[in-house]
Amino acid sequence: MKKILFSMLAGIMALGALAQDGKFTVKSTFEGRGDSVGLALVDVKSSRSIEKQVFQVNGQMHEMSYELKDAAMLFVLDNNNSRGYISMPAIPGETVEIYRDGNNFTHLRGSQFYVDYDIAEQSIEQPMIALKNFAGECQHRIMQGVPQEQVMKDYEERVPVLTQALADAVMAYVKAHPDQDASAALIALLEDDTESIEAAAALLTERARGSVAANLYKAILEAAQKEAEEEARQEGMVGTPAPDFTLSDINGKPLALSSLRGKWVIIDFWGSWCKWCIKGIPDMKKYYAKYGDKLEILGVDCNDTVEKWKAAVKEHDLPWLHVYWDKDNGDNPLALYGVRGFPTKVVVDPQGNVAKIIVGEDPAFYDYLDEAMK
Repeated sequence: MKKILFSMLAGIMALGALAQDGKFTVKSTFEGRGDSVGLALVDVKSSRSIEKQVFQVNGQMHEMSYELKDAAMLFVLDNNNSRGYISMPAIPGETVEIYRDGNNFTHLRGSQFYVDYDIAEQSIEQPMIALKNFAGECQHRIMQGVPQEQVMKDYEERVPVLTQALADAVMAYVKAHPDQDASAALIALLEDDTESIEAAAALLTERARGSVAANLYKAILEAAQKEAEEEARQEGMVGTPAPDFTLSDINGKPLALSSLRGKWVIIDFWGSWCKWCIKGIPDMKKYYAKYGDKLEILGVDCNDTVEKWKAAVKEHDLPWLHVYWDKDNGDNPLALYGVRGFPTKVVVDPQGNVAKIIVGEDPAFYDYLDEAMK
């Protein structure tokens, strides 16, 4: 895994761009976005929706205003096409107008920030499209049944090249426009490439680093730092006693992790909304049947309603134990195990010690089980 360097982080954060209250306004006819359009404002720190709105496109100019406390991301979604979306920064106090030109490309205008940002986006359009198209192609291949190992091999070979091309394009724009708020916002498009984010941020003027738009990339760096800390904490848990927790099972009775001691246990943090969790169910069933005499699975449902949880267990005919994490009551196993993505699988040995933690649906997990169960 690529090492994350945070040598600049303290300096960047110390500049302290303050949250700025203000009205963010969107204007558009939403031409070319289908009959129905959805708008979603997403908080970059929590990845949670601030506001959602769905309406019918009628060819007339629509105008929506939202009160924002800080920079966010706006997603405009074609409700008839899951891939038909555009995204852009949502900045308090600014107005964006979304329009289409003759070549059916989406462009922005409105306040000066969006005029600048439109030009900035155009400067990185080719590498950005190449990266998005390749990611979509990988997802499509997996859904079509191509072995995940092959897709991941291709992904790991190709993505660094595409990511570097995008980083170079962003770096070139920021270097040429170091005092633009648009440059600060553009850096956030580098997403989890934190080394490039830090390098690009170093090119900004102090004023641009202190802008509200800069909070977008700062949130990414903050999240990456927390992820690195959680990853290190998880690595340190291996070989130590598994933190105990008690949650209600599917019949409403309390079930403690410690009550399963004596068997190997897989704590499976999942949710009905998580496509990779659902995609991994056939392999989980196969291994539960294979090692059921000495292996138990404890599914911990996360971020579902109780109704959706129970419906998913029934729909997918999941034969193992299940408990529900109520974020407002009781124990919090996600915090205990530093869960930062779904699915997360924690393997606990018969003595009650953490043996392995794997994030994501990884074929290597099942190879590990075969080795551990010998």
